[in-house]
Amino acid sequence: MPTNDLIPTNDFCVYHHVEITFLYNLANRGLIDIVTNEQATYVPVHQLTRLEKMVRLHQDLAIHPDDLDVVSNLLEQIEQLQRQLTGLQNRLHFYE
Repeated sequence: MPTNDLIPTNDFCVYHHVEITFLYNLANRGLIDIVTNEQATYVPVHQLTRLEKMVRLHQDLAIHPDDLDVVSNLLEQIEQLQRQLTGLQNRLHFYE
């Protein structure tokens, strides 16, 4: 993976004011991937949105890192149901 597609974990932690153990805890639970390359650890760019959402949940709502997987799954289910509802509403409007 090219290094321009990776964000150093230390830079992310400094910018977002979180401990590096927070990222490792998320990685151990399978919520994010951490890439190790030449003694440094990185977060793939495509996971940045998801990771920033988890940081906001942790900091703003004081959700413990151990509970973020449950909250994340519930939010994904809500988003999926909203997409399904929008699709069904569009189909209904088509037949009206």
